[in-house]
Parts: sequence; structure tokens; C-alpha cells
Amino acid sequence: MSTDASTGAFRTLTLQEPASRGDRVRDTLQQAILDGILPQGAPLVERDLAEMLGVSKTPVREALKQLQSSGLVVASSYQRVSVRRLDEATVRAVNEARYAVEPQAVQLGIEIHGAGEQPAARRALEAAQALLDGGHPAQLSIANRRFHRELYVLCGNEWLISFLDKLQVLATFIATAGWEVDPKFAGEAIEHSEILDAVEAADADRARRLLQSHIRGASRALLSSLEQSDGAAAPVAPGAGS
Repeated sequence: MSTDASTGAFRTLTLQEPASRGDRVRDTLQQAILDGILPQGAPLVERDLAEMLGVSKTPVREALKQLQSSGLVVASSYQRVSVRRLDEATVRAVNEARYAVEPQAVQLGIEIHGAGEQPAARRALEAAQALLDGGHPAQLSIANRRFHRELYVLCGNEWLISFLDKLQVLATFIATAGWEVDPKFAGEAIEHSEILDAVEAADADRARRLLQSHIRGASRALLSSLEQSDGAAAPVAPGAGS
């Protein structure tokens, strides 16, 4: 950083840094968790993961901290790290947070932009639909999250967007587990299409109602399964959705 002598204004040069090794390790571990390769409750030992990935423990430690921040990974009082085991309370809490905020953000976006095509959301929807028959539910779940994000970012409110962004990874995990219990991804794809049609038509009330119903229904089967097991049985294996 240097200072212009005449104006005192700061001049900076910004380098475009490639993704760090920690970020790449994070993405790899996240995908393994969503795919069920690292199942719910599985211990995540830095040394073992480093050997598996052919890296030092430092990027693994960095990746685990990021995954812990996202809610996908948890640490015990003994500093043992493991994949989150979904329980009824967690699923309900995440769903309630989305139900309270996401429809409101989408409604605000409609009020701001009015009627008209939403090409970014339409592309996200088409990308998700292309994965329906691909046999990769975790990838489909991630694509679905991109679709949801294209709708709520229309609100332009950085605080609402930041809040919902923080829920994305855990919401993906919950959706993926839900589809293992009840693989209704085709029905949810139809719901997505109906929501987008309402958004493009600037029908804020309909979009809000559809999205609320969609969020409520997406994890119904998973919650029922967790209630039956009192949240204490073997972990629900991941499988995508919402």
C-alpha cells in the first residue's frame, strides 16, 4: 500500500489469490459428508484426514474450523471433532429460521423488482432440473440451494442475505438426509418452478405462501423419522432436496 503525495489518498494493488488449500480441503470434506462417505457422527481426526488427502494437518485444521462454523461439523468438550448428527431439535430450528426469514426476503425482492423474468433464478432452476435423474442427490441438493439463493438475494438486504447464507450448508445437509427418507425430489422441483413463476409474475402473496409450504414440507418425512427414533437412533444417512 502506498500514499499519493498530492492528495493523501491511498492507492492499493490487489492480487487475485487462488483458493487456499484449506478451502479446497473444506470443499472436499463437505462433499464427502453430503454424499455420506463421511456419515453423521463420524469422527474427523486431523492426522487421518491429512493422510487420506495427502496434505499437512494445517489445511485440514483450517477446513474443519470452517465446517464447524457452517454447522456441518461439531466439536465436543474434549476437542473431538465429528460430523454433525442430525436431531429433531436441529432440523426444526433450521426450518423455523428459514420459514421466518426466507419468504420475507423473497417478498421484499418482488416488491423491489416487480414483474419480469429472473434469468439467474431460471438458470439455477434449469441446472437443478438437469440433475434430477443423475443419481447424485448431494449435487442436486447443492444446486437447489443455489436456486433458493437467487430468489432471496433479490431483496438486496445484506443482513437478510448474510443470515440466510449462513444457513445454506446445514440446510443442504438436512435436505439431503430428508431425501434419503423420502426421495420426493421431483415433486420439490415442481414446487420450485411454481415459486419462480409467482416471483416472475410479481405475485408476492402467492410466492410467499408457496415458499412457506415448501419449507414446511421439505423435512416432514425426516422429522417424522427422527421423532420415531427420539433423535437417538443411528444417524440418518444423507441422500438432497428443497
